[in-house]
Amino acid sequence: MLPNALAASARARAVAENRPVLASFTERAPELDPLTILESAGSGLEFNGLSEHAAAGMMYWTRPDERFTLAGLGAVATLTAEGPGRFASIDRSWGKILNGSLANASTSERLPGPVLMGGFAFENAGPQSETWRNFPSAHFIVPRIQLTVADGKCWTTVSWMVAADGQPDMDIETLLTLRSSVLKSGTPALNGEMAIGDPAEVPRFRDSLPADAWREMVSCAMAAIRAGNLQKVVLARAVEATALRDLSVFELVRQLRASQESSFVFSYWRNDSAFVGASPERLVRLDGHSVSASSLAGTARRGATKSEDEKLAAELIASTKDQAEHAAVRNSLRRNLAEVCDDVVAAQTPTLLTLQHMHHLHTAVTGRLQSDNSLLDLVGRLHPTPAVGGSPSENALQFIHENEHLDRGWYAAPIGWVGRHAGEFAVALRSGVITGANATLFAGCGIVADSDPALELAESALKLQPMQSAIAAALVSPTSDSTIVAGSEQLQ
Repeated sequence: MLPNALAASARARAVAENRPVLASFTERAPELDPLTILESAGSGLEFNGLSEHAAAGMMYWTRPDERFTLAGLGAVATLTAEGPGRFASIDRSWGKILNGSLANASTSERLPGPVLMGGFAFENAGPQSETWRNFPSAHFIVPRIQLTVADGKCWTTVSWMVAADGQPDMDIETLLTLRSSVLKSGTPALNGEMAIGDPAEVPRFRDSLPADAWREMVSCAMAAIRAGNLQKVVLARAVEATALRDLSVFELVRQLRASQESSFVFSYWRNDSAFVGASPERLVRLDGHSVSASSLAGTARRGATKSEDEKLAAELIASTKDQAEHAAVRNSLRRNLAEVCDDVVAAQTPTLLTLQHMHHLHTAVTGRLQSDNSLLDLVGRLHPTPAVGGSPSENALQFIHENEHLDRGWYAAPIGWVGRHAGEFAVALRSGVITGANATLFAGCGIVADSDPALELAESALKLQPMQSAIAAALVSPTSDSTIVAGSEQLQ
């Protein structure tokens, strides 16, 4: 269906049914880099016609080793929710938007879009600290302009909302002009190069909680576990980073996608802040009725030599502590998925997932979703997994509330996207909030009865390295001194 015909059909349906109708038009595009387009929109320059949409929302999502990227610019609709029912609320609102929506179709290929992009906070309540002031307990956008890259093929999707009286929130000619601006702004630079750091540009890092105090908290958790109150609890810590000049979120993301190819690299812009990360852990993926989730627990550092690396990997696989911690996560995922899925399968023995800085124990869990459930229903059921909360869940979360004294915000919570028939959410690990020249980075460790507080602190430092290294590299990149707009406030 051509754009004008689609617009006419959307107007007719909106009037006939007396309700708003979402319309989306997707076309193949030449090779482009969605991150470059978002950077162009966030530049604050008006020549491309995109910058006004950056204030409404932007999100970037990629899994480099799967050759998949999704980006959203602007917002046709914005969804928010709070409280215990926030997952179901977002699900209902998205369902209402999709119900009766119109999109052009193709007989030769399954076109992407439209999608809902965003994330949730770890807790049901909204932000408890200034760090997370821009990130409510649930926030999503239906992008005005959606960019999809999959297996070397590129698409653009433009969307608009038609009111019940038949009036569109943007006319089709303006939308097609925006699409032209997108194509002019994109470049075929799908692979970034890592910059060589200059020690003078490395930012200062400071623990939010002194190391001695964090180790004491770990010891308290171990005592509670030995007393029988818990089996496991995951404790997080924060590190504050301060640079001499503003951090380019776009360059930071480039560094992450170049160095963390097996992770979900993401950024969600809100006003003058961005939540950025490179998480190795999938929470859950849905493709039709096929469900896949990841159990990721158990960590060891990489070795300096091949022999040392192999030795450390073998020790991780043989570790009784790490195997038990991993089994708790795997078994929880399997139980929760079995409530709404058929044919749930998980291997009893984990495999090794090797990243740039560390090894993890990993088990894939798969199933087939029953027809009366949704991806967001799965997200609500699975969060928080024992990998980020603990077990039993209620006791672990109570210990965290009483002892951690940290606003996790969106850290360790679900972030991702959902379409009509597919979608994917990651657990937002290896992440941080960027605001101007400042960043707050987060890492956590699973504490069990035989944990060692000093080793847990070292493990958390290891998990901070991907973000710390990427920030340092981004600061010395040739493009890192450009002025950007993250949301509605200009950073200079």
